[in-house]
Amino acid sequence: MKKIIAPVDFSDAAYHTALFAADMAEFYGAELWLYHAYENTIPLTEYGYSYVSIPQLQETAEQELELVKTKIQSALRRTISIITRAENSPLAQGLSELCNELQPDMVVMGLSGKNALTRLVVGSNTLNAVHQLLYPVLVVPPGAEFVPVRKIGFACDYKKVLETTPVKPLKKLVHDLNAELFVLNIEDVNESVAFNKVKESRYAGELLQELKPSYQTIVSAGISNGINWFAAKEKIDWVVVVPKKHPLIEKIFTESHTKDLLHHTKLPVLCIHE
Repeated sequence: MKKIIAPVDFSDAAYHTALFAADMAEFYGAELWLYHAYENTIPLTEYGYSYVSIPQLQETAEQELELVKTKIQSALRRTISIITRAENSPLAQGLSELCNELQPDMVVMGLSGKNALTRLVVGSNTLNAVHQLLYPVLVVPPGAEFVPVRKIGFACDYKKVLETTPVKPLKKLVHDLNAELFVLNIEDVNESVAFNKVKESRYAGELLQELKPSYQTIVSAGISNGINWFAAKEKIDWVVVVPKKHPLIEKIFTESHTKDLLHHTKLPVLCIHE
């Protein structure tokens, strides 16, 4: 693992996520990038419109990033490489361009904020990144603390396995972290197992044979419930999911599953595209 990006909006939630990313960078010897994107808006006050120039916004953002950098560095046991970047850009566009430039191992983001509006905005930004970025996005739940990753659970629905399984990123992740892989299939308690899943599970076995994973089928009322139960039982450190790109109707259901898992799991969730 060489490079990690952590977007920062200067909220407490963003600081917690950036500190998680810093702990990870320290343990794995990676470089950490703290990134802030701002847009030039003209706020309306009781005295009329207030204008702040781009240079002023840039200077303020850079100063705030330096404060976050200093605070994070002081919380670590040893010095790591932390680079900061602030720019005038919509977050999604700026983050995508930065990823294309740096080709990071992952982007680390959070879901929660200090109030209802912040939770909505932060959650929306994170979910947008999950579905739009071509690089792995690690979603860190509130209160999660970094621990060395020993066990990874890969949530696989045994649908279109050959087309959608991110084999190369999964292999890199398992090798980089020296972790044990569990392939998790969650079956709804009220539904029967489709015959086609038997064939698809064989494909998964062939694709991931090199990693020697443990295969588990869990019957549960809900995807997040099943994953959380198994994670607690086996002490899984991270869960890996694939935000799939399918036709509109299937995409709606797939995205709702991903969103449900991200909002209800107690574990960091790593989203890797097919």
